[in-house]
Amino acid sequence: MIKKYNALLIFGIIETILLLITFYFTSKDNALSFSVLTALFLIVAPVVYYFLSRKEKTELTFWFVFYLAFKITPFIFPMEGNFFKVIFDWKIYFNIAFLLFLIWTAIQFILNLKKNIKLTNNESQDDYDVITHSLQKSIKFKKLGQIITFEICSLYYCFIKWTNNKTPENQFTGYKNSGVSAIYIGLMLASIAEAATMHMLLISHSKKGAILFLVLHIYLLLNLTGQLKAIIFRRHSILSEKIIIRYGLFNSLEIPIDSIENISRFEGDYEKNGNLAKLALLGKLEPHNVSIEVKDNIEVHLPFGIIKKPKLILFYIDDVDTFVFNVKSR
Repeated sequence: MIKKYNALLIFGIIETILLLITFYFTSKDNALSFSVLTALFLIVAPVVYYFLSRKEKTELTFWFVFYLAFKITPFIFPMEGNFFKVIFDWKIYFNIAFLLFLIWTAIQFILNLKKNIKLTNNESQDDYDVITHSLQKSIKFKKLGQIITFEICSLYYCFIKWTNNKTPENQFTGYKNSGVSAIYIGLMLASIAEAATMHMLLISHSKKGAILFLVLHIYLLLNLTGQLKAIIFRRHSILSEKIIIRYGLFNSLEIPIDSIENISRFEGDYEKNGNLAKLALLGKLEPHNVSIEVKDNIEVHLPFGIIKKPKLILFYIDDVDTFVFNVKSR
């Protein structure tokens, strides 16, 4: 894990050294020195990061690192007499260009979504998969794409998705008998009560703090609502050669049937470890009744970019006996 971020670590060390030189060893009247240090901080260090990270699959791209350095530079280095002053005098146009890039990315996403929306009739994909694949084509930055995908899917299920797709016989729900709806609704009500109480306490001391706290609670409510509705509308599928496990705003998990060592009904307690992943955002607060053990570790993508490689997977199925029987029969 540390080796993966060697390039970022070296970049951070270089930038820190340049900051120390700027603050402690450079005269405030020496415009040439500040211009050189600005060039090293703004251009040379990000370029070094680019060449060091080309072969590494890091989440921080060169453009993100460069944009971060670009935003920080004018707050650190004096611009009076600085060769780079002209660039930061025009930085509003760079920000406009970045905004246009985001708009163009959004247009690409909409066009890709229109092309892929027909795939919702495909048993191997649902609305979440269509949105995810469209975003992956529009956003080339993996980590940023994962964050945006989670947020957009959360808003989609929260506000837009209100009706079920056609449910074939080989698809199974995982919410009707689990009590997960009551758990999430209880959390939402508790969050509302807490938000109202804290808002009343904070409003008299800090209006900005009260507003920030309120915004965070609204964001939490939207995500909990999107997660619950995604649990309700997404279905697990058994296909000819694989099963697809869909849970809330988690990425779809495809498990080849020939890679399954054992599948059984399981409702007991479990101990957390690296070889186990439970498809439940709230962990042990949510029930489970199916365990799948695979022959080799399988990659599971959880929300917020978390990746696990377990051999045992736990989740909930309403018609658990039929589900287990159908998988075993294949």
